[in-house]
Amino acid sequence: MKYFITVIALFLLTQSNSFAAGNDSANEVVKPSSYSKMLKLIKNEQYVEAVQGLEKILEDKKYNKDADILNHYAFSLRKTNNLTKAEKVYQKALSIEPTHRGALEYIGELYVDTKRMDLANATLKKLENCKCEEYAELKNYINK
Repeated sequence: MKYFITVIALFLLTQSNSFAAGNDSANEVVKPSSYSKMLKLIKNEQYVEAVQGLEKILEDKKYNKDADILNHYAFSLRKTNNLTKAEKVYQKALSIEPTHRGALEYIGELYVDTKRMDLANATLKKLENCKCEEYAELKNYINK
């Protein structure tokens, strides 16, 4: 349920030209028209199709600097159990935008899934002062 709510919120934010996951990004790139379709695929848990579509978007090098697109690509990779590649893509998103709350939450969840609780807790600490949903979600994921 939390993924559904997060994806819906991110979709609405991107449709209104706001910054996904509540970040003020100097790296914001105008999203391609197919991006909203990818968000719908993610919302409908069609992760394989989302991976394929996001890979096509990322063929255009300018989108390789968009932390939101990279975050959704990594999320879809993680949901298809491609954890190694997902982690690399989350790290790339965070190298572009170190405070991207969505990428921080989801890489923290990946750390929990791969039994690296020290990294999950360190990631939680990065979200600690944001007073945001991503902090609460990651904290709950760690404590489950």
